[in-house]
Amino acid sequence: MASKSFDKTIKNIKTLKIQGSSKVRKATVAALKQSVAKSLAKTLPAFRRELQRHCLTLLKTRPTEPETRTAIRIILKAASLHSRNLQEVKENTIQTIEQYETNRKEAMEKIALYGSRLIEKDDTIMTHCHSHTVEEILKKAKKKIKMVYCTETRPMFQGHITATNLAKAGIPVTLIVDSAADKYMHPVDKVFVGCDAVLSNGSIVNKIGTAHIAHAAKKHHNPFFACTSSHCFDPATYFGFEEEIEERDIDEVWKEKPKKVKIKNPAFDIVDAFYVHAIVSEIGVFDSENFALEMYNLLELGTRQEPFIGLLDTLRKKK
Repeated sequence: MASKSFDKTIKNIKTLKIQGSSKVRKATVAALKQSVAKSLAKTLPAFRRELQRHCLTLLKTRPTEPETRTAIRIILKAASLHSRNLQEVKENTIQTIEQYETNRKEAMEKIALYGSRLIEKDDTIMTHCHSHTVEEILKKAKKKIKMVYCTETRPMFQGHITATNLAKAGIPVTLIVDSAADKYMHPVDKVFVGCDAVLSNGSIVNKIGTAHIAHAAKKHHNPFFACTSSHCFDPATYFGFEEEIEERDIDEVWKEKPKKVKIKNPAFDIVDAFYVHAIVSEIGVFDSENFALEMYNLLELGTRQEPFIGLLDTLRKKK
């Protein structure tokens, strides 16, 4: 049975109190660590079934999050340790979780370093939504930044988080409405956005409205950088699986809409690789197609398939 804190994590992710790929992953991993530590399962099979149920619940909370799925794969692998000793498996799983988060912290530091090097003196930057990764890059490069334009990011206004945090860090920031991105793109030198998923062809998935900004950047000849962990690459897309685009509650858009008005509220859109100048990750800065190729080689996708396919379906069957 899940704890109150586990249920609270689920609620906070669903309501976007926790948002952004790195933050969602971190909250997910923390929830699973607590789940393992407080498990009352008496046998190893019971413990694994419990962990799988919790993983499935967390995966369903935000479906467009490959980084979270990568973390869960690593945790499930640790829990599958060949042993008849329940305590040994629990300790190994917790140790794996702790080491994983240490690695991810180091990865974030590398991304911030690589991204900050791309910013030149007196650059004007545009960003969209709230990305912890982009925020870290901008803070590291703040002495070189002339101005940051950030969008409101409707309907949940995550851009307000970005504007607030950058202002607190002493970075000049101007908030603009989403539809003004093209108008204010002319004085911009570079665009930095976060990235929830990278597909096998180098296209990226990010907050709805990102594609509009990417198109405007291309029109004005401004480099568009997607900043993300390598764990946001979705290997399943190499095998033909489409990245699920989350549809959110229509009340976020219009709570008291007229009865005959229909509303669509997709959380993300796909930016074609053509519009992405480069992907900034802890493994380096690559153009989008070469990043996908690098991940193909690192994950040895030419020789392996099963670990990356049908994670949700596999967990549902074991539930």
